[in-house]
Amino acid sequence: MEHNKQPNQKQLDKILQMPCPTCNSELSYSAEKQMINCRHCGYTQDYDRASDQIREQSLASAASAMQSYSPASIQKQVVECESCRAQLMIEQDTVAIRCNFCGSEKVNKAAFNQNLIQPQGIVPFKIQKREAVDKFKKWIAEGWFRPNALKKLAELGDIQGIYLPFWTYDADSYTQWQGEAGFYYYVDVEKEDGKIEKERRTRWEWRSGDFNRNFDDVLILGSKGKTREVVEGIFPYELKESVNYNPTLMVGWQAEIYTVDVKEGYKLAEQKMYAELKQQAEKRLGGDTQRGLRVDADFYDQTFKHLILPVWLCTYKYGDKAYQFAVNGQTGKIEGQKPVSWVKIILLVLFIAAIIAGIVIATQD
Repeated sequence: MEHNKQPNQKQLDKILQMPCPTCNSELSYSAEKQMINCRHCGYTQDYDRASDQIREQSLASAASAMQSYSPASIQKQVVECESCRAQLMIEQDTVAIRCNFCGSEKVNKAAFNQNLIQPQGIVPFKIQKREAVDKFKKWIAEGWFRPNALKKLAELGDIQGIYLPFWTYDADSYTQWQGEAGFYYYVDVEKEDGKIEKERRTRWEWRSGDFNRNFDDVLILGSKGKTREVVEGIFPYELKESVNYNPTLMVGWQAEIYTVDVKEGYKLAEQKMYAELKQQAEKRLGGDTQRGLRVDADFYDQTFKHLILPVWLCTYKYGDKAYQFAVNGQTGKIEGQKPVSWVKIILLVLFIAAIIAGIVIATQD
Protein backbone atom coordinates (compact mmCIF):
# COMPACT_ATOMS: atom_id res chain seq x y z
CA MET A 1 0.00 0.00 0.00
CA GLU A 2 1.18 3.51 -0.78
CA HIS A 3 -0.44 6.88 -0.02
CA ASN A 4 1.75 9.10 -2.15
CA LYS A 5 0.40 7.93 -5.49
CA GLN A 6 -3.10 8.69 -6.67
CA PRO A 7 -4.71 6.21 -9.09
CA ASN A 8 -6.02 7.84 -12.24
CA GLN A 9 -9.49 7.18 -13.62
CA LYS A 10 -8.10 5.00 -16.43
CA GLN A 11 -6.60 2.63 -13.85
CA LEU A 12 -9.82 2.53 -11.85
CA ASP A 13 -11.85 1.75 -14.97
CA LYS A 14 -9.83 -1.44 -15.39
CA ILE A 15 -10.69 -2.64 -11.89
CA LEU A 16 -14.03 -4.42 -11.88
CA GLN A 17 -16.01 -3.76 -8.71
CA MET A 18 -19.66 -4.74 -8.34
CA PRO A 19 -21.56 -2.90 -5.61
CA CYS A 20 -24.95 -4.33 -4.73
CA PRO A 21 -27.76 -2.03 -5.99
CA THR A 22 -29.77 -2.82 -2.84
CA CYS A 23 -27.27 -2.51 0.04
CA ASN A 24 -24.06 -1.37 -1.69
CA SER A 25 -22.13 -4.45 -0.45
CA GLU A 26 -19.93 -6.38 -2.87
CA LEU A 27 -21.54 -8.69 -5.43
CA SER A 28 -19.80 -11.91 -6.49
CA TYR A 29 -20.61 -15.06 -8.45
CA SER A 30 -22.23 -17.82 -6.35
CA ALA A 31 -21.57 -21.45 -7.32
CA GLU A 32 -24.52 -22.50 -5.16
CA LYS A 33 -27.03 -20.21 -6.88
CA GLN A 34 -25.12 -20.07 -10.19
CA MET A 35 -25.91 -16.38 -10.34
CA ILE A 36 -24.35 -13.07 -9.34
CA ASN A 37 -25.16 -12.78 -5.66
CA CYS A 38 -24.90 -10.43 -2.67
CA ARG A 39 -23.87 -12.40 0.40
CA HIS A 40 -25.12 -9.59 2.66
CA CYS A 41 -28.74 -9.03 1.57
CA GLY A 42 -29.35 -11.99 -0.76
CA TYR A 43 -29.85 -9.94 -3.94
CA THR A 44 -29.27 -11.98 -7.11
CA GLN A 45 -28.98 -11.23 -10.80
CA ASP A 46 -28.33 -13.40 -13.82
CA TYR A 47 -25.31 -13.15 -16.11
CA ASP A 48 -25.02 -13.18 -19.88
CA ARG A 49 -25.14 -16.83 -21.01
CA ALA A 50 -24.39 -16.18 -24.68
CA SER A 51 -21.54 -18.10 -26.33
CA ASP A 52 -21.35 -16.49 -29.76
CA GLN A 53 -17.83 -15.11 -29.17
CA ILE A 54 -16.30 -18.55 -28.61
CA ARG A 55 -14.86 -19.36 -32.02
CA GLU A 56 -11.99 -21.39 -33.39
CA GLN A 57 -8.89 -19.32 -34.20
CA SER A 58 -6.09 -20.15 -36.61
CA LEU A 59 -3.04 -21.55 -34.83
CA ALA A 60 -0.78 -20.52 -37.72
CA SER A 61 -1.96 -16.90 -37.51
CA ALA A 62 -1.42 -16.80 -33.75
CA ALA A 63 2.06 -18.28 -34.08
CA SER A 64 2.92 -15.66 -36.69
CA ALA A 65 1.63 -12.84 -34.49
CA MET A 66 3.76 -14.08 -31.60
CA GLN A 67 6.95 -13.48 -33.58
CA SER A 68 6.39 -9.72 -33.46
CA TYR A 69 4.73 -9.61 -30.03
CA SER A 70 6.75 -8.18 -27.16
CA PRO A 71 4.94 -8.47 -23.82
CA ALA A 72 5.20 -5.42 -21.57
CA SER A 73 7.22 -5.79 -18.42
CA ILE A 74 5.08 -6.55 -15.40
CA GLN A 75 5.06 -3.55 -13.07
CA LYS A 76 3.20 -2.48 -9.97
CA GLN A 77 0.20 -0.19 -10.05
CA VAL A 78 -1.81 1.61 -7.40
CA VAL A 79 -5.59 1.18 -7.33
CA GLU A 80 -8.20 2.58 -5.02
CA CYS A 81 -10.75 0.41 -3.24
CA GLU A 82 -14.18 1.81 -4.02
CA SER A 83 -15.58 0.37 -0.81
CA CYS A 84 -13.24 1.93 1.76
CA ARG A 85 -11.07 4.26 -0.40
CA ALA A 86 -7.84 2.53 0.68
CA GLN A 87 -5.06 2.59 -1.92
CA LEU A 88 -3.62 -0.79 -2.83
CA MET A 89 -0.46 -1.64 -4.73
CA ILE A 90 -0.73 -4.69 -7.00
CA GLU A 91 1.20 -6.38 -9.78
CA GLN A 92 -0.26 -5.55 -13.19
CA ASP A 93 -0.79 -9.26 -13.94
CA THR A 94 -2.73 -9.87 -10.71
CA VAL A 95 -6.27 -10.93 -11.60
CA ALA A 96 -8.02 -11.23 -8.24
CA ILE A 97 -7.67 -8.32 -5.80
CA ARG A 98 -8.73 -8.46 -2.16
CA CYS A 99 -8.64 -5.31 -0.04
CA ASN A 100 -6.74 -5.99 3.18
CA PHE A 101 -8.68 -3.24 4.93
CA CYS A 102 -12.33 -3.98 4.21
CA GLY A 103 -12.10 -7.46 2.65
CA SER A 104 -13.91 -6.48 -0.56
CA GLU A 105 -12.96 -8.40 -3.72
CA LYS A 106 -12.51 -7.19 -7.27
CA VAL A 107 -11.02 -8.24 -10.61
CA ASN A 108 -8.20 -6.54 -12.48
CA LYS A 109 -9.51 -6.75 -16.03
CA ALA A 110 -6.24 -5.38 -17.41
CA ALA A 111 -4.26 -8.39 -16.13
CA PHE A 112 -5.16 -10.36 -19.25
CA ASN A 113 -3.62 -7.60 -21.40
CA GLN A 114 -0.21 -8.94 -20.37
CA ASN A 115 -0.78 -11.76 -22.87
CA LEU A 116 -1.24 -11.64 -26.62
CA ILE A 117 -4.37 -13.82 -26.65
CA GLN A 118 -7.41 -12.88 -24.60
CA PRO A 119 -9.87 -15.43 -23.15
CA GLN A 120 -12.85 -16.20 -25.34
CA GLY A 121 -14.97 -18.27 -23.01
CA ILE A 122 -15.47 -19.23 -19.40
CA VAL A 123 -17.21 -22.09 -17.60
CA PRO A 124 -18.70 -20.83 -14.30
CA PHE A 125 -18.31 -22.80 -11.06
CA LYS A 126 -21.08 -25.28 -10.26
CA ILE A 127 -19.45 -27.16 -7.38
CA GLN A 128 -19.65 -25.31 -4.07
CA LYS A 129 -16.79 -25.12 -1.57
CA ARG A 130 -18.48 -27.38 0.96
CA GLU A 131 -18.86 -30.07 -1.72
CA ALA A 132 -15.16 -29.78 -2.60
CA VAL A 133 -14.16 -29.92 1.09
CA ASP A 134 -16.31 -33.03 1.66
CA LYS A 135 -14.70 -34.73 -1.33
CA PHE A 136 -11.23 -33.87 -0.01
CA LYS A 137 -11.99 -35.24 3.48
CA LYS A 138 -13.34 -38.49 2.09
CA TRP A 139 -10.54 -38.91 -0.45
CA ILE A 140 -7.64 -38.20 1.92
CA ALA A 141 -8.90 -40.77 4.45
CA GLU A 142 -9.11 -43.57 1.85
CA GLY A 143 -6.45 -46.23 1.28
CA TRP A 144 -4.92 -48.75 3.65
CA PHE A 145 -1.38 -47.89 2.52
CA ARG A 146 -1.76 -44.25 3.57
CA PRO A 147 -0.08 -42.98 6.76
CA ASN A 148 -2.52 -42.87 9.69
CA ALA A 149 -1.58 -39.25 10.41
CA LEU A 150 -2.76 -38.31 6.91
CA LYS A 151 -6.40 -38.46 8.02
CA LYS A 152 -5.80 -35.53 10.34
CA LEU A 153 -5.01 -33.39 7.29
CA ALA A 154 -8.67 -33.63 6.32
CA GLU A 155 -9.25 -30.78 8.76
CA LEU A 156 -6.19 -28.80 7.64
CA GLY A 157 -6.47 -28.76 3.85
CA ASP A 158 -7.24 -25.26 2.56
CA ILE A 159 -9.24 -25.61 -0.64
CA GLN A 160 -9.31 -22.62 -2.97
CA GLY A 161 -11.59 -22.06 -5.93
CA ILE A 162 -9.57 -20.82 -8.88
CA TYR A 163 -10.21 -20.11 -12.54
CA LEU A 164 -7.33 -21.56 -14.55
CA PRO A 165 -6.37 -20.83 -18.18
CA PHE A 166 -6.73 -23.60 -20.76
CA TRP A 167 -6.20 -24.10 -24.47
CA THR A 168 -8.33 -26.34 -26.65
CA TYR A 169 -6.99 -27.52 -30.01
CA ASP A 170 -8.64 -28.92 -33.11
CA ALA A 171 -6.67 -30.56 -35.92
CA ASP A 172 -7.03 -32.84 -38.89
CA SER A 173 -4.47 -35.60 -39.34
CA TYR A 174 -3.28 -38.09 -41.92
CA THR A 175 -1.35 -41.12 -40.64
CA GLN A 176 0.66 -43.80 -42.43
CA TRP A 177 1.83 -46.86 -40.54
CA GLN A 178 3.76 -50.06 -41.17
CA GLY A 179 5.06 -52.91 -39.07
CA GLU A 180 4.99 -56.65 -38.45
CA ALA A 181 2.15 -58.46 -36.74
CA GLY A 182 3.08 -61.66 -34.94
CA PHE A 183 0.65 -64.58 -34.66
CA TYR A 184 1.24 -67.35 -32.15
CA TYR A 185 0.99 -71.00 -33.06
CA TYR A 186 2.06 -74.16 -31.26
CA VAL A 187 4.03 -77.22 -32.34
CA ASP A 188 4.72 -80.53 -30.62
CA VAL A 189 8.31 -80.80 -29.46
CA GLU A 190 9.87 -83.97 -28.04
CA LYS A 191 11.96 -83.34 -24.92
CA GLU A 192 15.05 -85.27 -23.77
CA ASP A 193 12.94 -87.46 -21.51
CA GLY A 194 10.77 -88.45 -24.48
CA LYS A 195 7.78 -86.38 -23.42
CA ILE A 196 5.92 -84.33 -26.02
CA GLU A 197 5.23 -80.72 -25.07
CA LYS A 198 3.60 -77.82 -26.88
CA GLU A 199 6.02 -75.06 -27.80
CA ARG A 200 4.91 -71.60 -28.89
CA ARG A 201 6.19 -70.15 -32.13
CA THR A 202 5.46 -66.83 -33.86
CA ARG A 203 4.54 -66.30 -37.50
CA TRP A 204 5.35 -62.74 -38.61
CA GLU A 205 3.34 -60.88 -41.22
CA TRP A 206 4.27 -57.43 -42.60
CA ARG A 207 1.37 -54.99 -42.85
CA SER A 208 0.82 -51.30 -43.65
CA GLY A 209 -1.98 -48.82 -44.02
CA ASP A 210 -3.17 -45.26 -43.59
CA PHE A 211 -6.11 -43.40 -42.08
CA ASN A 212 -7.49 -39.92 -41.38
CA ARG A 213 -8.49 -38.68 -37.94
CA ASN A 214 -10.06 -35.42 -36.76
CA PHE A 215 -9.32 -34.13 -33.26
CA ASP A 216 -11.72 -31.81 -31.46
CA ASP A 217 -11.08 -29.79 -28.29
CA VAL A 218 -7.87 -31.42 -27.07
CA LEU A 219 -7.60 -29.73 -23.68
CA ILE A 220 -4.27 -28.38 -22.36
CA LEU A 221 -3.62 -26.58 -19.06
CA GLY A 222 -2.15 -23.11 -19.66
CA SER A 223 -0.53 -22.77 -16.22
CA LYS A 224 2.99 -23.80 -15.25
CA GLY A 225 2.37 -23.43 -11.53
CA LYS A 226 0.04 -26.41 -11.15
CA THR A 227 0.67 -30.17 -11.25
CA ARG A 228 -0.42 -31.07 -14.78
CA GLU A 229 -1.11 -34.74 -14.01
CA VAL A 230 -3.46 -33.82 -11.16
CA VAL A 231 -5.39 -31.24 -13.18
CA GLU A 232 -5.67 -33.54 -16.21
CA GLY A 233 -7.03 -36.20 -13.88
CA ILE A 234 -10.22 -34.15 -13.39
CA PHE A 235 -10.94 -33.99 -17.15
CA PRO A 236 -13.26 -33.91 -19.01
CA TYR A 237 -15.12 -30.61 -18.86
CA GLU A 238 -18.45 -30.03 -20.56
CA LEU A 239 -17.04 -27.34 -22.85
CA LYS A 240 -20.38 -26.85 -24.59
CA GLU A 241 -21.52 -25.08 -21.42
CA SER A 242 -18.91 -22.34 -21.92
CA VAL A 243 -20.22 -18.78 -22.15
CA ASN A 244 -18.54 -15.69 -23.54
CA TYR A 245 -15.67 -14.58 -21.31
CA ASN A 246 -17.17 -12.41 -18.59
CA PRO A 247 -14.95 -11.02 -15.80
CA THR A 248 -17.97 -10.52 -13.53
CA LEU A 249 -18.01 -14.30 -13.02
CA MET A 250 -14.51 -14.09 -11.54
CA VAL A 251 -15.22 -11.57 -8.80
CA GLY A 252 -14.72 -13.31 -5.46
CA TRP A 253 -12.59 -16.09 -6.97
CA GLN A 254 -8.87 -16.60 -7.55
CA ALA A 255 -7.73 -16.57 -11.19
CA GLU A 256 -4.59 -16.91 -13.31
CA ILE A 257 -3.48 -15.71 -16.73
CA TYR A 258 -1.73 -18.23 -18.97
CA THR A 259 2.00 -18.90 -18.61
CA VAL A 260 2.06 -21.66 -21.23
CA ASP A 261 1.64 -19.86 -24.55
CA VAL A 262 -0.41 -21.14 -27.46
CA LYS A 263 2.59 -22.68 -29.26
CA GLU A 264 3.86 -24.47 -26.15
CA GLY A 265 0.35 -25.72 -25.50
CA TYR A 266 0.04 -27.06 -29.04
CA LYS A 267 3.25 -29.12 -28.66
CA LEU A 268 1.69 -30.82 -25.64
CA ALA A 269 -1.58 -31.33 -27.53
CA GLU A 270 0.25 -32.85 -30.50
CA GLN A 271 1.97 -35.33 -28.19
CA LYS A 272 -1.45 -36.43 -26.95
CA MET A 273 -2.82 -36.66 -30.48
CA TYR A 274 0.16 -38.67 -31.70
CA ALA A 275 -0.20 -41.10 -28.78
CA GLU A 276 -3.83 -41.72 -29.80
CA LEU A 277 -2.85 -42.20 -33.44
CA LYS A 278 -0.18 -44.72 -32.44
CA GLN A 279 -2.74 -46.68 -30.42
CA GLN A 280 -5.06 -46.70 -33.41
CA ALA A 281 -2.21 -47.89 -35.66
CA GLU A 282 -1.45 -50.71 -33.20
CA LYS A 283 -5.08 -51.85 -33.36
CA ARG A 284 -5.00 -51.80 -37.15
CA LEU A 285 -1.74 -53.74 -37.27
CA GLY A 286 -3.28 -56.41 -35.07
CA GLY A 287 -1.72 -59.75 -34.20
CA ASP A 288 -0.85 -61.36 -30.87
CA THR A 289 2.37 -59.37 -30.69
CA GLN A 290 4.03 -56.68 -32.80
CA ARG A 291 7.45 -55.45 -33.81
CA GLY A 292 8.94 -52.65 -35.89
CA LEU A 293 5.82 -50.48 -35.85
CA ARG A 294 6.43 -47.12 -37.53
CA VAL A 295 3.84 -44.35 -37.37
CA ASP A 296 4.16 -41.15 -39.44
CA ALA A 297 1.50 -38.52 -38.76
CA ASP A 298 0.87 -35.17 -40.45
CA PHE A 299 -1.30 -32.55 -38.71
CA TYR A 300 -2.97 -29.69 -40.54
CA ASP A 301 -5.73 -27.06 -40.25
CA GLN A 302 -4.95 -26.57 -36.56
CA THR A 303 -7.18 -24.18 -34.62
CA PHE A 304 -7.49 -23.25 -30.96
CA LYS A 305 -9.63 -21.55 -28.32
CA HIS A 306 -8.57 -19.91 -25.06
CA LEU A 307 -10.94 -20.78 -22.20
CA ILE A 308 -11.08 -20.14 -18.46
CA LEU A 309 -12.23 -23.18 -16.46
CA PRO A 310 -13.08 -23.71 -12.76
CA VAL A 311 -10.93 -25.83 -10.43
CA TRP A 312 -10.93 -26.40 -6.68
CA LEU A 313 -7.31 -26.85 -5.58
CA CYS A 314 -5.76 -27.93 -2.30
CA THR A 315 -2.02 -28.03 -1.69
CA TYR A 316 -1.01 -29.73 1.54
CA LYS A 317 2.29 -30.84 3.05
CA TYR A 318 3.19 -34.20 4.54
CA GLY A 319 6.71 -34.38 5.88
CA ASP A 320 8.88 -32.22 3.65
CA LYS A 321 6.90 -32.81 0.46
CA ALA A 322 3.95 -30.91 -1.02
CA TYR A 323 0.99 -32.73 -2.57
CA GLN A 324 -1.92 -31.42 -4.65
CA PHE A 325 -5.58 -32.37 -4.81
CA ALA A 326 -8.07 -31.04 -7.36
CA VAL A 327 -11.81 -31.06 -7.93
CA ASN A 328 -13.41 -30.21 -11.25
CA GLY A 329 -15.39 -27.06 -10.46
CA GLN A 330 -18.01 -27.98 -13.04
CA THR A 331 -18.49 -31.78 -12.70
CA GLY A 332 -17.03 -32.62 -9.27
CA LYS A 333 -14.54 -35.21 -10.56
CA ILE A 334 -11.53 -35.54 -8.22
CA GLU A 335 -7.83 -36.37 -8.57
CA GLY A 336 -4.85 -35.98 -6.26
CA GLN A 337 -1.54 -37.10 -4.85
CA LYS A 338 -1.07 -38.92 -1.55
CA PRO A 339 2.00 -40.16 0.31
CA VAL A 340 2.45 -43.90 0.91
CA SER A 341 3.23 -45.57 4.24
CA TRP A 342 6.23 -47.79 3.51
CA VAL A 343 5.89 -49.35 6.96
CA LYS A 344 2.45 -50.70 6.03
CA ILE A 345 3.75 -51.95 2.67
CA ILE A 346 6.68 -53.76 4.31
CA LEU A 347 4.36 -55.32 6.88
CA LEU A 348 2.08 -56.56 4.11
CA VAL A 349 5.02 -58.02 2.17
CA LEU A 350 6.27 -59.79 5.30
CA PHE A 351 2.76 -61.08 6.00
CA ILE A 352 2.42 -62.50 2.47
CA ALA A 353 5.92 -64.00 2.67
CA ALA A 354 4.98 -65.69 5.96
CA ILE A 355 1.84 -67.19 4.40
CA ILE A 356 3.83 -68.51 1.42
CA ALA A 357 6.47 -69.96 3.74
CA GLY A 358 3.75 -71.64 5.77
CA ILE A 359 2.21 -73.20 2.65
CA VAL A 360 5.62 -74.49 1.50
CA ILE A 361 6.33 -76.05 4.92
CA ALA A 362 2.87 -77.61 5.05
CA THR A 363 3.25 -79.22 1.60
CA GLN A 364 6.67 -80.60 2.52
CA ASP A 365 5.23 -82.33 5.56
